[in-house]
Amino acid sequence: MTAPTKTRRAIVFGLIRPLSISIFVLVLAGLLAGPAAAHEGGKAQPRIAAQAQGKGFNRTIVVRLRDLDSGDPISGANVKVRTRMTRPHVMTLIPRTIPETKRPGVYSLPYTFVMPGDWKAEFEVTGPKVVTAKADLDVPIAVTAPPPTAQTNTPTVLPTRLETSISERDWVSMAVLWLHGLASLGWIVGVIVMAIALSVPPLLTEGARAAIAQWYRSWGAWAHWSAVPLIVATGIYNMVYVTPFELAVTPSAIDDLSNVPYGRAYEAILLFKLALFVVLLATGTMVLMRTIRPQVVANPGAGPVRTLIAALGPPGVVYLLTVPLILAAAMALRYVHILSHVAEVVNIKLLP
Repeated sequence: MTAPTKTRRAIVFGLIRPLSISIFVLVLAGLLAGPAAAHEGGKAQPRIAAQAQGKGFNRTIVVRLRDLDSGDPISGANVKVRTRMTRPHVMTLIPRTIPETKRPGVYSLPYTFVMPGDWKAEFEVTGPKVVTAKADLDVPIAVTAPPPTAQTNTPTVLPTRLETSISERDWVSMAVLWLHGLASLGWIVGVIVMAIALSVPPLLTEGARAAIAQWYRSWGAWAHWSAVPLIVATGIYNMVYVTPFELAVTPSAIDDLSNVPYGRAYEAILLFKLALFVVLLATGTMVLMRTIRPQVVANPGAGPVRTLIAALGPPGVVYLLTVPLILAAAMALRYVHILSHVAEVVNIKLLP
């Protein structure tokens, strides 16, 4: 057995193990990341609903908090109210904390408005597990009791203003997205470099090609394929923490996505992107096997394009066609993500 053959086999067996582990992690991520909540380990985005129940000066302020994405009740938040009279005088009372009741996500406080007039109750929701949010509720207090009307005990959903400052979680997500894009680009370009370095016929002059091949065989292959676990790890983070809603894996959950703005479109694009990544990984591995075990004969008269196609083979052609598709899916995913949040904000403003 010649030395080049031993070197090629060493590269093959050295790469198969980490590559197999990466594929297993990718499949496992697809199974586990689906049911994870969009804000798990992060902060929930509150939707504030409030009501000043009762008549006259003595009221009961009731606040209900639900997550903007999942609709689940938010417990353990710090809810404060500050009342301010705007007419006929200007008066502001000290803020008070509204304690949570036995019902999850429902906060209640007996409250006395000191004089008749037009009052505004200003709510602020804070806490380590929620994004800071604010909302206002108009509370008119009349001197004489108004005529009896039908009242409801359901709090009114208020236009909610979420905190606009960039949090620590946002900086982490931006860094992870940057690493994900950088690792993906490095791996995509690395397959082409691999084909240039290891393929037959040579794509460059023998001296330059020999230098690239030597670099790739020594440590370049490890740097190249180590990007795969990084892509998988950052991809899992994006699915768990960046996805704007809870991913659906069951038929009933998929039906519920019809209530989420652009929910089905987002998940369909995400699954399409994952499928493209599997194709990209499989064809890239086939290109690796092809370049390490050459299957073509040199054709000195062929141009650089034909030479590259001959070196990559059918798997490499599929690989090259998959690259723009997966980039298009990534851009579409980001765009639909923005549309989803814009639709949620519009829906909140349109609620009664």
